[in-house]
Amino acid sequence: MCLIIHKPANQQLPEGLLESAATYNPHGFGVMTFGDNNRPVVRRSGRTNFRELQKICDTLGNQECVIHLRYATSGQQDLENAHPFRVTKDIYVAHNGTLNLQRHTPERSDTWHLINDYLKPVLGKNPALLHDRFFQHMVEAWCGPNNRFVFLDNQQKKTVIINRQQGFEVNGIWLSNTRWFERQRFDWVPRALSTGPAAPARFAF
Repeated sequence: MCLIIHKPANQQLPEGLLESAATYNPHGFGVMTFGDNNRPVVRRSGRTNFRELQKICDTLGNQECVIHLRYATSGQQDLENAHPFRVTKDIYVAHNGTLNLQRHTPERSDTWHLINDYLKPVLGKNPALLHDRFFQHMVEAWCGPNNRFVFLDNQQKKTVIINRQQGFEVNGIWLSNTRWFERQRFDWVPRALSTGPAAPARFAF
């Protein structure tokens, strides 16, 4: 499992949330935002380092961005498995969840297989499909409610969140779940959620 954070433009991202998420997801991070040269701006690391991640986020200022923090469940813990993944030259995606897919390349994650075996062949031919509600519903139905995706389309300058309703929103910021950070620290997490299963033990870097 992992955590995705979608920060709209002009929204403030709590530093404590980012620090806690980095602690509980030590296996890599990625940040994506819109670029001015027809390519999205993407920064990734195969190992999570809060200070490095914070510096990247600080440079983005008030821009809209998507942050992915990885807790590996399949594939190696390396840069190749760090999100977001490139789907087309304009479209990248971050994923939170576990997919029941045949993995023909063991060192690569389930998300990598989804992108390379399914999404690239489809969206590579017709990237506009990403914004079609039928296509979005098809991805929801196929992958199930426990999988959340955030796509960034640099050409359209839009983000698309699949299974948005399964996430959690606070002060305009969308979180793919409330498990993979130390939610007891934040008074905006509903009590019903804060008394659920605890996040995993802390990791030493």
